[in-house]
Amino acid sequence: MKRRSTKQREIVYEALMRLYHPTAEEVYEYLRGEQPGIGRATVFRNLAVLAEEGRIVKLFFPDEVTHYDAITDGHYHFVCKRCSKIIDLHTNVRPALPTDYDFEVESQEINFYGRCRECQQILQS
Repeated sequence: MKRRSTKQREIVYEALMRLYHPTAEEVYEYLRGEQPGIGRATVFRNLAVLAEEGRIVKLFFPDEVTHYDAITDGHYHFVCKRCSKIIDLHTNVRPALPTDYDFEVESQEINFYGRCRECQQILQS
């Protein structure tokens, strides 16, 4: 069931489009500066609705904090284990699953972990 769009939901969505893999708290802090009257619960609730509608994607990483992504094309991510930076990886390579399994894939999430260029340079200096 598609919910009717609200002004607050669109404000949350637009903020997410400007931010880079933010947490719900980061979206709230960003909006608090632009929309002083917006509440934390409103932001969190609208992120949940946007994810349920498929307009955004929830990302789960080892830091145990949910991040959000407005890019929903099924791309991969690289996560720096030192600074926690999340980098989008756009590639046409898709893993092939054997066809003899009796399940239907609804979504996939593949993440790569290591050190980003900046952290490598810091560690080498």
